[in-house]
Amino acid sequence: MGGKKTKLFEFDSLEGKKIQLPCAVITGDTEGPDAVITAGIHGGEHCGVMAALNLFASINPADVRGTIKILTVCDVEAFESQLSSNQTSDKRNLNRCFPGKPKSSYTDELAMRIFDEIKGADYHLDLHSGAKSERTVPFAIYHRGRSGALNDRCHEIAYYFGSPNIVITELEGSFKDKGTLYGEVYEKIGIPSAQVESGSLGMTDPASIKQITDGTLNVLKHFGTLTGQAAPGIRPQIFESMVQVHTKKAGINYRLVNAGETVKRGQLLSLLSDYFGKPIEKVISPVNGKVLSVSEYPAMSVNGSVAWIGIGK
Repeated sequence: MGGKKTKLFEFDSLEGKKIQLPCAVITGDTEGPDAVITAGIHGGEHCGVMAALNLFASINPADVRGTIKILTVCDVEAFESQLSSNQTSDKRNLNRCFPGKPKSSYTDELAMRIFDEIKGADYHLDLHSGAKSERTVPFAIYHRGRSGALNDRCHEIAYYFGSPNIVITELEGSFKDKGTLYGEVYEKIGIPSAQVESGSLGMTDPASIKQITDGTLNVLKHFGTLTGQAAPGIRPQIFESMVQVHTKKAGINYRLVNAGETVKRGQLLSLLSDYFGKPIEKVISPVNGKVLSVSEYPAMSVNGSVAWIGIGK
């Protein structure tokens, strides 16, 4: 019998830190491909969380074949702190710690628990958006590995989600995706997975939430978990990896490019000044490509993130 149910998993890390993982499941009346959707891997990215809640509220079990499991807020403590990574435990980036480790630190334990919830599924979709400082254009990312058939299925998630920009990453290259959820799901579980991004500056703007919600519904239809005909995706721009550009120093950041802008290798992305306005660093693009995300904050730390640039084919 189909229906909906929720459960709040609670467990402890090695150091005795209480960890919570909210899980919502929609079960159809008939068998079909099982999907897992994750949101809130980064606590300051809110559009994915709101879209996940929309999906659980709006999907009718009568329209489902198989199951849809939704981890609505993967890092509750980071979400409550309104920051991308947990700030009261080990302060590590959860999306570089998969598949995690048992009986370990907060982030490793949480990563393992999330990873375990994905095992047994037929495909996976990870919902993200720009954090507080990030102005982001919509894009999707998937891992390219040794299986051509699996690569194609990952591309289908990104394509039917409707992202206008698709980035392909590998274990090696300018962006090494080892430890990312989508990359490790491919390599360790062997099912198609993709990470999608829509929304900026940690805001919950309705247009971005709708884009994530509608895109996810279309993916569910394409894979046959949700009844209905999937709409064809738009023709995307494909990027053969991406690069994150950092500062060397701390100071005041003066952004010189916008999200969505095409840049050339050697182009000035940002000027950094000291706290009296004296220029101390020029931040240069190392590649030709497209700015997928850019920091709009004036505050910049040592090794601070200035921009993510998709590298064209």
